[in-house]
Amino acid sequence: MSEASRLADEYTQYRQSTDHLTSLWMGDVDHLEGWEDLSADGNARHRDELTRFAERAERLEGDETRERAMLETVAFTARSLATQLEWRDEFELPNPEIGLHPLLLTFLPRYPLRTADHGRTYLEKLAATGSMFEGLNSRLRDSARQGRVPIRRLLETTIARLDRHLEGADPLANQPAPTDEPFPGWQDALEDALATHVRPALVSYRDTLVEHSLPAAPPEEQAGICHLEGGSAGYEKLIEAHTTRALDADTIHRIGLEQIGRLEEEYRQIAGPLLGTDSVSEIYAGLRDDPTLHYTDAATLVADATAALDQATAAMKDWFGAVPVASCEARSIEQGALAFYSRPVAAASRPGVFYFNTADPTMWGTFQLEATTFHEGVPGHHLQLALALELPDLHPLHSHLYIAAFNEGWGLYTERLADEMGLYTSGLARVGMLSADSMRACRLVVDTGIHGLGWSRNQAIEFLIDHSPMTRLQVVGEIDRYIGDPGQALGYMMGRLEIDRIR
Repeated sequence: MSEASRLADEYTQYRQSTDHLTSLWMGDVDHLEGWEDLSADGNARHRDELTRFAERAERLEGDETRERAMLETVAFTARSLATQLEWRDEFELPNPEIGLHPLLLTFLPRYPLRTADHGRTYLEKLAATGSMFEGLNSRLRDSARQGRVPIRRLLETTIARLDRHLEGADPLANQPAPTDEPFPGWQDALEDALATHVRPALVSYRDTLVEHSLPAAPPEEQAGICHLEGGSAGYEKLIEAHTTRALDADTIHRIGLEQIGRLEEEYRQIAGPLLGTDSVSEIYAGLRDDPTLHYTDAATLVADATAALDQATAAMKDWFGAVPVASCEARSIEQGALAFYSRPVAAASRPGVFYFNTADPTMWGTFQLEATTFHEGVPGHHLQLALALELPDLHPLHSHLYIAAFNEGWGLYTERLADEMGLYTSGLARVGMLSADSMRACRLVVDTGIHGLGWSRNQAIEFLIDHSPMTRLQVVGEIDRYIGDPGQALGYMMGRLEIDRIR
Protein backbone atom coordinates (compact mmCIF):
# COMPACT_ATOMS: atom_id res chain seq x y z
CA MET A 1 0.00 0.00 0.00
CA SER A 2 1.32 3.45 -0.92
CA GLU A 3 1.81 6.30 1.53
CA ALA A 4 -1.05 8.16 -0.15
CA SER A 5 -3.42 5.23 0.36
CA ARG A 6 -2.38 4.80 4.00
CA LEU A 7 -2.95 8.48 4.67
CA ALA A 8 -6.36 8.38 2.95
CA ASP A 9 -7.36 5.37 5.08
CA GLU A 10 -6.18 7.01 8.29
CA TYR A 11 -7.90 10.30 7.51
CA THR A 12 -11.18 8.61 6.55
CA GLN A 13 -11.18 6.65 9.81
CA TYR A 14 -10.47 9.83 11.75
CA ARG A 15 -13.33 11.70 10.10
CA GLN A 16 -15.78 8.84 10.66
CA SER A 17 -14.80 8.66 14.33
CA THR A 18 -15.17 12.42 14.92
CA ASP A 19 -17.91 13.71 12.58
CA HIS A 20 -20.76 12.58 14.80
CA LEU A 21 -23.16 15.32 13.73
CA THR A 22 -22.67 14.26 10.10
CA SER A 23 -23.33 10.65 11.12
CA LEU A 24 -26.51 11.82 12.84
CA TRP A 25 -27.65 13.57 9.63
CA MET A 26 -27.00 10.39 7.65
CA GLY A 27 -28.55 8.00 10.16
CA ASP A 28 -25.27 6.08 10.16
CA VAL A 29 -25.75 3.11 12.50
CA ASP A 30 -22.12 2.01 11.96
CA HIS A 31 -21.00 5.14 13.84
CA LEU A 32 -23.92 5.52 16.20
CA GLU A 33 -22.05 5.97 19.46
CA GLY A 34 -20.86 9.20 20.94
CA TRP A 35 -21.02 12.90 20.23
CA GLU A 36 -18.52 15.53 19.19
CA ASP A 37 -16.49 17.33 21.83
CA LEU A 38 -17.87 20.86 21.44
CA SER A 39 -15.77 22.44 24.17
CA ALA A 40 -13.17 25.04 23.24
CA ASP A 41 -10.36 22.58 23.96
CA GLY A 42 -12.08 19.85 21.93
CA ASN A 43 -12.59 22.22 19.02
CA ALA A 44 -8.95 23.31 19.12
CA ARG A 45 -7.68 19.71 19.23
CA HIS A 46 -9.89 18.79 16.27
CA ARG A 47 -8.68 21.74 14.20
CA ASP A 48 -5.05 20.97 15.02
CA GLU A 49 -5.46 17.33 13.96
CA LEU A 50 -7.14 18.37 10.71
CA THR A 51 -4.30 20.78 9.98
CA ARG A 52 -1.74 18.02 10.53
CA PHE A 53 -3.57 15.77 8.05
CA ALA A 54 -3.58 18.59 5.49
CA GLU A 55 0.13 19.24 5.94
CA ARG A 56 0.97 15.54 5.58
CA ALA A 57 -1.06 15.34 2.36
CA GLU A 58 0.62 18.43 0.96
CA ARG A 59 4.10 16.98 1.56
CA LEU A 60 3.38 13.79 -0.37
CA GLU A 61 3.43 13.34 -4.16
CA GLY A 62 1.11 10.77 -5.67
CA ASP A 63 2.45 8.44 -8.38
CA GLU A 64 -0.81 8.32 -10.34
CA THR A 65 -4.02 10.29 -10.88
CA ARG A 66 -5.92 8.30 -8.25
CA GLU A 67 -3.30 8.97 -5.58
CA ARG A 68 -3.06 12.67 -6.43
CA ALA A 69 -6.84 12.95 -6.19
CA MET A 70 -6.80 11.33 -2.74
CA LEU A 71 -4.06 13.65 -1.50
CA GLU A 72 -5.80 16.75 -2.83
CA THR A 73 -9.06 15.64 -1.22
CA VAL A 74 -7.41 15.06 2.16
CA ALA A 75 -5.67 18.43 2.05
CA PHE A 76 -8.68 20.43 0.91
CA THR A 77 -11.37 18.86 3.08
CA ALA A 78 -9.17 18.92 6.18
CA ARG A 79 -8.34 22.61 5.80
CA SER A 80 -11.93 23.40 4.82
CA LEU A 81 -13.38 21.80 7.95
CA ALA A 82 -10.71 23.37 10.18
CA THR A 83 -11.70 26.79 8.77
CA GLN A 84 -15.41 26.15 9.35
CA LEU A 85 -14.78 25.03 12.93
CA GLU A 86 -13.38 28.48 13.75
CA TRP A 87 -16.95 29.84 13.49
CA ARG A 88 -19.36 26.90 13.61
CA ASP A 89 -19.99 26.35 17.31
CA GLU A 90 -20.86 29.96 18.13
CA PHE A 91 -22.90 30.78 15.00
CA GLU A 92 -24.17 27.64 13.29
CA LEU A 93 -25.00 25.45 16.27
CA PRO A 94 -27.32 28.00 18.02
CA ASN A 95 -29.03 28.84 14.69
CA PRO A 96 -32.79 28.14 14.66
CA GLU A 97 -32.79 26.95 11.02
CA ILE A 98 -29.67 24.76 10.75
CA GLY A 99 -28.38 24.48 14.33
CA LEU A 100 -27.98 21.68 16.81
CA HIS A 101 -31.55 21.69 18.16
CA PRO A 102 -33.28 21.38 14.74
CA LEU A 103 -30.69 18.76 13.79
CA LEU A 104 -31.63 16.68 16.84
CA LEU A 105 -35.37 17.09 16.23
CA THR A 106 -35.05 16.08 12.60
CA PHE A 107 -32.70 13.12 12.77
CA LEU A 108 -32.38 11.76 16.31
CA PRO A 109 -35.85 10.10 16.27
CA ARG A 110 -35.30 8.63 12.77
CA TYR A 111 -32.34 6.29 13.21
CA PRO A 112 -32.86 3.06 11.20
CA LEU A 113 -32.10 0.79 14.15
CA ARG A 114 -32.15 -2.92 13.29
CA THR A 115 -30.45 -4.99 15.99
CA ALA A 116 -30.74 -5.08 19.76
CA ASP A 117 -27.12 -3.88 19.85
CA HIS A 118 -28.18 -0.84 17.82
CA GLY A 119 -30.83 -0.18 20.44
CA ARG A 120 -28.41 -0.42 23.35
CA THR A 121 -25.87 1.82 21.61
CA TYR A 122 -28.60 4.36 20.84
CA LEU A 123 -29.58 4.54 24.51
CA GLU A 124 -25.90 5.00 25.41
CA LYS A 125 -25.78 7.84 22.90
CA LEU A 126 -28.69 9.53 24.64
CA ALA A 127 -26.97 9.07 28.00
CA ALA A 128 -23.90 10.93 26.65
CA THR A 129 -25.92 13.94 25.45
CA GLY A 130 -25.25 15.91 28.61
CA SER A 131 -21.49 15.89 28.13
CA MET A 132 -21.84 17.24 24.59
CA PHE A 133 -24.02 20.12 25.73
CA GLU A 134 -21.74 20.76 28.71
CA GLY A 135 -18.88 21.35 26.29
CA LEU A 136 -21.00 23.55 24.02
CA ASN A 137 -22.35 25.58 26.92
CA SER A 138 -18.82 26.26 28.12
CA ARG A 139 -17.83 27.38 24.62
CA LEU A 140 -20.88 29.65 24.37
CA ARG A 141 -20.13 31.28 27.72
CA ASP A 142 -16.57 32.03 26.61
CA SER A 143 -17.83 33.33 23.28
CA ALA A 144 -20.33 35.63 24.97
CA ARG A 145 -17.51 37.24 26.95
CA GLN A 146 -15.67 37.82 23.66
CA GLY A 147 -18.73 39.18 21.85
CA ARG A 148 -18.84 36.28 19.33
CA VAL A 149 -22.61 35.82 19.47
CA PRO A 150 -25.42 35.55 16.87
CA ILE A 151 -27.88 38.41 16.53
CA ARG A 152 -30.61 38.64 19.14
CA ARG A 153 -33.54 37.66 16.92
CA LEU A 154 -31.99 34.31 16.02
CA LEU A 155 -31.25 33.51 19.65
CA GLU A 156 -34.78 34.43 20.66
CA THR A 157 -36.19 32.13 17.98
CA THR A 158 -33.99 29.22 19.11
CA ILE A 159 -35.00 29.77 22.74
CA ALA A 160 -38.70 29.88 21.82
CA ARG A 161 -38.40 26.60 19.91
CA LEU A 162 -36.57 24.97 22.80
CA ASP A 163 -39.38 26.11 25.10
CA ARG A 164 -42.03 24.57 22.84
CA HIS A 165 -40.08 21.34 22.74
CA LEU A 166 -39.65 21.19 26.51
CA GLU A 167 -43.27 22.10 27.26
CA GLY A 168 -45.00 19.66 24.89
CA ALA A 169 -44.92 15.98 24.00
CA ASP A 170 -41.34 15.06 23.20
CA PRO A 171 -40.94 14.26 19.48
CA LEU A 172 -37.67 12.46 20.30
CA ALA A 173 -39.78 9.74 21.94
CA ASN A 174 -40.89 8.66 18.46
CA GLN A 175 -37.69 6.74 17.70
CA PRO A 176 -38.85 3.26 16.60
CA ALA A 177 -37.53 0.16 18.32
CA PRO A 178 -35.00 -2.01 16.48
CA THR A 179 -36.77 -3.76 13.61
CA ASP A 180 -34.95 -7.10 13.27
CA GLU A 181 -34.55 -8.21 16.88
CA PRO A 182 -36.81 -7.89 19.93
CA PHE A 183 -36.02 -5.19 22.46
CA PRO A 184 -38.39 -5.66 25.42
CA GLY A 185 -39.29 -2.43 27.20
CA TRP A 186 -37.91 -0.23 24.41
CA GLN A 187 -40.36 2.64 24.83
CA ASP A 188 -39.91 2.82 28.60
CA ALA A 189 -36.11 2.73 28.27
CA LEU A 190 -36.22 5.42 25.58
CA GLU A 191 -38.43 7.76 27.57
CA ASP A 192 -36.32 7.23 30.71
CA ALA A 193 -33.14 8.15 28.81
CA LEU A 194 -34.80 11.26 27.38
CA ALA A 195 -36.06 12.37 30.80
CA THR A 196 -32.83 11.56 32.64
CA HIS A 197 -30.24 12.78 30.14
CA VAL A 198 -31.56 14.63 27.09
CA ARG A 199 -34.14 16.90 28.69
CA PRO A 200 -31.75 18.25 31.37
CA ALA A 201 -29.14 18.82 28.64
CA LEU A 202 -31.61 20.87 26.58
CA VAL A 203 -32.63 22.86 29.67
CA SER A 204 -28.98 23.68 30.42
CA TYR A 205 -28.47 24.74 26.79
CA ARG A 206 -31.55 26.95 26.87
CA ASP A 207 -30.40 28.56 30.13
CA THR A 208 -26.94 29.25 28.68
CA LEU A 209 -28.47 31.01 25.68
CA VAL A 210 -30.77 33.09 27.93
CA GLU A 211 -28.25 33.99 30.62
CA HIS A 212 -25.04 34.42 28.60
CA SER A 213 -25.56 34.61 24.84
CA LEU A 214 -28.66 36.79 24.72
CA PRO A 215 -27.31 39.70 26.81
CA ALA A 216 -24.23 39.87 24.53
CA ALA A 217 -26.16 39.60 21.24
CA PRO A 218 -25.51 42.32 18.63
CA PRO A 219 -28.33 44.13 16.80
CA GLU A 220 -29.70 42.95 13.46
CA GLU A 221 -27.68 45.62 11.68
CA GLN A 222 -24.56 43.60 12.58
CA ALA A 223 -25.67 40.20 11.32
CA GLY A 224 -22.41 39.21 9.59
CA ILE A 225 -19.07 38.02 10.91
CA CYS A 226 -17.35 40.98 9.20
CA HIS A 227 -18.38 43.03 12.24
CA LEU A 228 -16.21 40.84 14.49
CA GLU A 229 -12.48 40.92 15.04
CA GLY A 230 -10.89 38.81 12.31
CA GLY A 231 -14.25 38.33 10.64
CA SER A 232 -13.46 39.83 7.24
CA ALA A 233 -10.34 37.69 6.81
CA GLY A 234 -12.21 34.72 8.23
CA TYR A 235 -14.99 35.13 5.69
CA GLU A 236 -12.55 35.07 2.76
CA LYS A 237 -11.16 31.79 4.11
CA LEU A 238 -14.73 30.46 4.38
CA ILE A 239 -15.40 31.46 0.77
CA GLU A 240 -12.55 29.23 -0.36
CA ALA A 241 -13.60 26.45 2.04
CA HIS A 242 -17.05 26.27 0.47
CA THR A 243 -16.34 27.14 -3.18
CA THR A 244 -12.72 25.88 -3.61
CA ARG A 245 -11.99 29.30 -5.17
CA ALA A 246 -9.74 31.99 -3.66
CA LEU A 247 -12.11 34.85 -4.50
CA ASP A 248 -13.04 37.90 -2.47
CA ALA A 249 -16.55 38.90 -1.44
CA ASP A 250 -16.78 41.74 -3.98
CA THR A 251 -16.05 39.41 -6.90
CA ILE A 252 -18.66 36.84 -5.90
CA HIS A 253 -21.15 39.63 -5.19
CA ARG A 254 -20.72 40.86 -8.78
CA ILE A 255 -21.11 37.34 -10.19
CA GLY A 256 -24.40 37.05 -8.32
CA LEU A 257 -25.71 40.32 -9.72
CA GLU A 258 -24.75 39.22 -13.24
CA GLN A 259 -26.62 35.92 -12.83
CA ILE A 260 -29.71 37.73 -11.56
CA GLY A 261 -29.66 39.95 -14.64
CA ARG A 262 -29.49 36.93 -16.98
CA LEU A 263 -32.35 35.23 -15.17
CA GLU A 264 -34.63 38.23 -15.57
CA GLU A 265 -34.64 37.77 -19.36
CA GLU A 266 -35.50 34.09 -18.94
CA TYR A 267 -38.43 35.00 -16.70
CA ARG A 268 -39.74 37.31 -19.43
CA GLN A 269 -39.42 34.56 -22.04
CA ILE A 270 -40.76 31.58 -20.04
CA ALA A 271 -43.02 33.03 -17.34
CA GLY A 272 -44.17 36.17 -19.15
CA PRO A 273 -46.56 34.46 -21.60
CA LEU A 274 -47.97 32.27 -18.80
CA LEU A 275 -48.69 35.21 -16.46
CA GLY A 276 -49.53 37.81 -19.08
CA THR A 277 -46.80 40.31 -18.26
CA ASP A 278 -43.17 41.01 -19.17
CA SER A 279 -42.55 42.93 -15.94
CA VAL A 280 -40.18 40.87 -13.81
CA SER A 281 -41.48 42.41 -10.57
CA GLU A 282 -45.06 41.54 -11.58
CA ILE A 283 -43.97 38.00 -12.47
CA TYR A 284 -42.36 37.60 -9.03
CA ALA A 285 -45.44 39.03 -7.29
CA GLY A 286 -47.82 36.81 -9.25
CA LEU A 287 -45.89 33.65 -8.42
CA ARG A 288 -45.56 34.67 -4.79
CA ASP A 289 -49.08 35.93 -4.09
CA ASP A 290 -51.46 33.85 -6.22
CA PRO A 291 -52.98 31.29 -3.80
CA THR A 292 -53.82 28.95 -6.69
CA LEU A 293 -50.08 28.53 -7.26
CA HIS A 294 -49.43 27.27 -3.72
CA TYR A 295 -50.21 24.02 -1.96
CA THR A 296 -52.89 23.86 0.69
CA ASP A 297 -52.44 20.33 2.05
CA ALA A 298 -49.56 18.00 2.78
CA ALA A 299 -51.09 14.95 1.08
CA THR A 300 -51.02 16.60 -2.36
CA LEU A 301 -47.43 17.74 -1.75
CA VAL A 302 -46.37 14.19 -0.93
CA ALA A 303 -48.18 12.76 -3.97
CA ASP A 304 -46.66 15.29 -6.36
CA ALA A 305 -43.12 14.86 -4.98
CA THR A 306 -43.42 11.07 -5.26
CA ALA A 307 -44.70 11.31 -8.83
CA ALA A 308 -41.85 13.61 -9.88
CA LEU A 309 -39.28 11.32 -8.23
CA ASP A 310 -40.75 8.22 -9.90
CA GLN A 311 -40.70 9.92 -13.29
CA ALA A 312 -37.06 10.98 -12.92
CA THR A 313 -36.01 7.55 -11.64
CA ALA A 314 -37.57 5.88 -14.68
CA ALA A 315 -35.76 8.27 -17.03
CA MET A 316 -32.26 8.28 -15.53
CA LYS A 317 -31.12 4.97 -17.02
CA ASP A 318 -31.49 6.47 -20.51
CA TRP A 319 -29.22 9.39 -19.61
CA PHE A 320 -26.51 7.91 -17.39
CA GLY A 321 -24.13 5.04 -17.99
CA ALA A 322 -24.27 4.00 -14.35
CA VAL A 323 -27.17 4.42 -11.92
CA PRO A 324 -27.40 3.51 -8.23
CA VAL A 325 -28.91 0.24 -7.07
CA ALA A 326 -30.29 1.91 -3.92
CA SER A 327 -33.72 3.43 -4.30
CA CYS A 328 -34.80 6.93 -3.25
CA GLU A 329 -37.97 7.80 -1.34
CA ALA A 330 -39.78 11.09 -0.79
CA ARG A 331 -40.86 11.61 2.84
CA SER A 332 -42.55 14.56 4.51
CA ILE A 333 -41.43 15.99 7.84
CA GLU A 334 -42.68 18.87 9.95
CA GLN A 335 -39.43 20.47 11.07
CA GLY A 336 -36.01 21.32 9.72
CA ALA A 337 -35.03 22.87 6.39
CA LEU A 338 -37.53 23.17 3.54
CA ALA A 339 -35.93 20.22 1.72
CA PHE A 340 -32.83 18.04 2.09
CA TYR A 341 -31.42 14.62 1.20
CA SER A 342 -30.00 11.84 3.35
CA ARG A 343 -28.02 9.16 1.57
CA PRO A 344 -28.64 5.39 1.87
CA VAL A 345 -27.42 3.40 4.88
CA ALA A 346 -26.37 -0.05 3.71
CA ALA A 347 -26.04 -1.46 7.25
CA ALA A 348 -29.67 -0.60 7.93
CA SER A 349 -31.04 -1.40 4.45
CA ARG A 350 -32.31 2.18 4.30
CA PRO A 351 -32.81 3.84 0.92
CA GLY A 352 -31.82 7.39 0.08
CA VAL A 353 -34.44 9.81 1.39
CA PHE A 354 -35.56 13.17 0.03
CA TYR A 355 -37.18 14.98 2.96
CA PHE A 356 -39.46 17.96 2.44
CA ASN A 357 -41.06 20.10 5.12
CA THR A 358 -44.87 20.08 5.07
CA ALA A 359 -45.48 21.88 8.37
CA ASP A 360 -46.99 24.73 6.35
CA PRO A 361 -47.86 23.50 2.84
CA THR A 362 -48.57 27.06 1.64
CA MET A 363 -44.81 27.72 1.86
CA TRP A 364 -44.50 25.58 -1.26
CA GLY A 365 -45.35 26.97 -4.66
CA THR A 366 -46.81 24.26 -6.90
CA PHE A 367 -44.30 25.44 -9.51
CA GLN A 368 -41.35 24.89 -7.14
CA LEU A 369 -41.74 21.25 -6.18
CA GLU A 370 -40.42 19.50 -9.29
CA ALA A 371 -37.13 21.43 -9.42
CA THR A 372 -36.58 20.75 -5.72
CA THR A 373 -37.31 17.04 -6.18
CA PHE A 374 -34.86 16.76 -9.07
CA HIS A 375 -32.19 18.60 -7.03
CA GLU A 376 -32.55 16.53 -3.86
CA GLY A 377 -33.45 13.21 -5.45
CA VAL A 378 -32.91 12.20 -9.08
CA PRO A 379 -30.88 13.19 -11.06
CA GLY A 380 -29.49 15.28 -8.19
CA HIS A 381 -28.09 14.23 -4.84
CA HIS A 382 -29.37 10.66 -4.84
CA LEU A 383 -27.78 9.76 -8.15
CA GLN A 384 -24.59 11.54 -7.11
CA LEU A 385 -24.18 10.28 -3.54
CA ALA A 386 -25.80 6.84 -3.66
CA LEU A 387 -23.76 5.93 -6.74
CA ALA A 388 -20.57 7.13 -5.06
CA LEU A 389 -21.25 4.77 -2.15
CA GLU A 390 -21.73 1.84 -4.52
CA LEU A 391 -18.70 2.26 -6.81
CA PRO A 392 -16.34 -0.55 -5.74
CA ASP A 393 -13.07 1.14 -6.68
CA LEU A 394 -13.85 4.55 -5.20
CA HIS A 395 -12.09 5.26 -1.91
CA PRO A 396 -14.53 6.05 0.93
CA LEU A 397 -12.71 9.36 1.22
CA HIS A 398 -14.47 10.49 -1.97
CA SER A 399 -17.87 8.94 -1.27
CA HIS A 400 -18.32 10.16 2.31
CA LEU A 401 -16.82 13.64 2.55
CA TYR A 402 -18.70 16.80 1.65
CA ILE A 403 -17.42 19.60 -0.60
CA ALA A 404 -20.17 22.18 -1.00
CA ALA A 405 -19.17 23.35 -4.48
CA PHE A 406 -19.30 19.79 -5.85
CA ASN A 407 -22.22 18.36 -3.88
CA GLU A 408 -24.46 21.40 -4.10
CA GLY A 409 -23.15 22.51 -7.47
CA TRP A 410 -24.21 19.14 -8.90
CA GLY A 411 -27.64 19.40 -7.30
CA LEU A 412 -28.22 22.83 -8.86
CA TYR A 413 -26.75 21.72 -12.21
CA THR A 414 -29.25 18.86 -12.42
CA GLU A 415 -32.23 21.22 -12.12
CA ARG A 416 -31.29 22.49 -15.61
CA LEU A 417 -30.30 18.99 -16.73
CA ALA A 418 -33.82 17.84 -15.82
CA ASP A 419 -35.12 20.34 -18.37
CA GLU A 420 -32.90 18.78 -21.05
CA MET A 421 -34.29 15.39 -19.99
CA GLY A 422 -37.84 16.62 -20.50
CA LEU A 423 -38.81 15.98 -16.88
CA TYR A 424 -40.72 19.19 -16.17
CA THR A 425 -44.42 18.54 -16.68
CA SER A 426 -45.58 22.10 -17.38
CA GLY A 427 -44.45 25.59 -18.29
CA LEU A 428 -45.00 26.67 -14.69
CA ALA A 429 -42.77 23.83 -13.46
CA ARG A 430 -40.03 25.21 -15.74
CA VAL A 431 -40.60 28.58 -14.07
CA GLY A 432 -39.88 26.74 -10.81
CA MET A 433 -36.48 25.88 -12.27
CA LEU A 434 -35.88 29.62 -12.70
CA SER A 435 -37.13 30.28 -9.17
CA ALA A 436 -34.57 27.83 -7.79
CA ASP A 437 -31.87 29.53 -9.86
CA SER A 438 -32.95 32.91 -8.49
CA MET A 439 -32.49 31.76 -4.93
CA ARG A 440 -28.97 30.45 -5.65
CA ALA A 441 -27.94 33.55 -7.63
CA CYS A 442 -29.28 35.79 -4.85
CA ARG A 443 -27.30 33.75 -2.34
CA LEU A 444 -24.09 35.03 -3.95
CA VAL A 445 -25.29 38.57 -3.33
CA VAL A 446 -26.86 38.32 0.13
CA ASP A 447 -24.28 35.98 1.72
CA THR A 448 -21.44 38.24 0.63
CA GLY A 449 -23.61 41.24 1.50
CA ILE A 450 -24.13 40.05 5.08
CA HIS A 451 -20.69 38.65 5.87
CA GLY A 452 -18.44 40.63 3.54
CA LEU A 453 -20.09 44.01 2.99
CA GLY A 454 -21.84 44.49 6.33
CA TRP A 455 -25.50 44.26 5.27
CA SER A 456 -28.21 44.11 7.93
CA ARG A 457 -30.56 41.15 8.19
CA ASN A 458 -33.45 43.24 6.90
CA GLN A 459 -31.41 44.51 3.93
CA ALA A 460 -30.71 40.92 2.90
CA ILE A 461 -34.36 39.90 3.34
CA GLU A 462 -35.63 42.76 1.17
CA PHE A 463 -33.07 42.05 -1.56
CA LEU A 464 -34.10 38.40 -1.81
CA ILE A 465 -37.80 39.33 -1.91
CA ASP A 466 -37.16 41.94 -4.62
CA HIS A 467 -35.20 39.54 -6.83
CA SER A 468 -37.05 36.22 -6.52
CA PRO A 469 -40.60 34.85 -6.36
CA MET A 470 -40.02 33.33 -2.93
CA THR A 471 -42.52 34.07 -0.16
CA ARG A 472 -41.46 36.21 2.77
CA LEU A 473 -41.66 33.19 5.07
CA GLN A 474 -39.28 31.25 2.82
CA VAL A 475 -36.97 34.24 2.50
CA VAL A 476 -36.70 34.84 6.25
CA GLY A 477 -35.78 31.21 6.86
CA GLU A 478 -33.16 31.33 4.12
CA ILE A 479 -31.53 34.56 5.33
CA ASP A 480 -31.42 33.33 8.92
CA ARG A 481 -29.71 30.17 7.68
CA TYR A 482 -27.04 32.17 5.80
CA ILE A 483 -26.34 34.27 8.89
CA GLY A 484 -25.52 31.09 10.80
CA ASP A 485 -23.33 29.39 8.19
CA PRO A 486 -21.15 32.00 6.44
CA GLY A 487 -20.11 31.04 2.93
CA GLN A 488 -21.91 27.67 2.64
CA ALA A 489 -24.68 29.11 0.46
CA LEU A 490 -22.08 30.23 -2.11
CA GLY A 491 -21.21 26.65 -3.07
CA TYR A 492 -24.40 26.02 -5.04
CA MET A 493 -24.16 28.57 -7.85
CA MET A 494 -20.36 28.77 -7.89
CA GLY A 495 -20.19 24.98 -8.22
CA ARG A 496 -22.89 24.92 -10.92
CA LEU A 497 -21.10 27.56 -12.96
CA GLU A 498 -17.89 25.50 -12.82
CA ILE A 499 -19.70 22.31 -13.92
CA ASP A 500 -21.25 24.30 -16.79
CA ARG A 501 -17.78 25.57 -17.75
CA ILE A 502 -16.27 22.07 -17.74
CA ARG A 503 -19.13 20.70 -19.82
